[in-house]
Amino acid sequence: MNESLAERRAPGRFDFRTRGVAGVWLRHYTAFKGGWMIEMTGILLEPVFILAAVAFGIGKLVGEVETDDDGIRYAVFVAPGIVVGNAMWHALFECSWGAFRRLQTNRIYDSILAAPVSMRELAMGEIGWGATRALMTTAAVLAFSAATGLVESPWAIGILVIGILTGLMFGGFGLIAAAIAPSTHMLTLVFTMVGTPLFFFSGTFFPITTLPAWVQPIAWALPLTHPVRIARAFATGDLYLSLLWSLLYIIVATAIFFPLATRLLRRRLLV
Repeated sequence: MNESLAERRAPGRFDFRTRGVAGVWLRHYTAFKGGWMIEMTGILLEPVFILAAVAFGIGKLVGEVETDDDGIRYAVFVAPGIVVGNAMWHALFECSWGAFRRLQTNRIYDSILAAPVSMRELAMGEIGWGATRALMTTAAVLAFSAATGLVESPWAIGILVIGILTGLMFGGFGLIAAAIAPSTHMLTLVFTMVGTPLFFFSGTFFPITTLPAWVQPIAWALPLTHPVRIARAFATGDLYLSLLWSLLYIIVATAIFFPLATRLLRRRLLV
């Protein structure tokens, strides 16, 4: 495919037009509205079912979980992790599987790049839409958590921001996967070998300190660990300065994933 007109007009390394990014985002939003009732079942019902089963089912058996400072009800412990864990899933799915269909199956990217939209703007719009999906599920599950008494602090509103940041980070990662995947079979591996281990071993369902000593450094290096950690602190009101390191991790990871996704997408399309 030949390079788009917008790509030639915007040779600067960090140049982009807000209108181009918004156009990509709006295209995805319009498609979303066409089947919003079905879409909302995945955004709202699935994570709520998971949270209800784990928090009120397993939570009755577990009781309290010992943390660094004190004990905490298991339902309260697990809720923030499930909230941002689902933000990860939605951003990862939208920017990997969804992006691959637009790239390879439906060839929608060809049409987008024929308009005055650069590759960078395309990537930003894709990741921005992934973050929007992450925000939707974060808001829905957080509202359910608050309504059922699983939130102990007004600081929990900050989890919405963490949901967006989680969406941006994993949206970038998902777009990388879409750009290098030769087929949907590889994307299935991304969910099986990356998404599932992250969901279960990032402190979502149990403290990382319960893992074997040699596994704990690996768990701390996982990208979902840090949104879970910050979200839990917001939910309980137990905020401390070391959370800034987790925030820095998210920002740095996002800053790495985005340009890499853009470069790989350009390599895939402009051939």
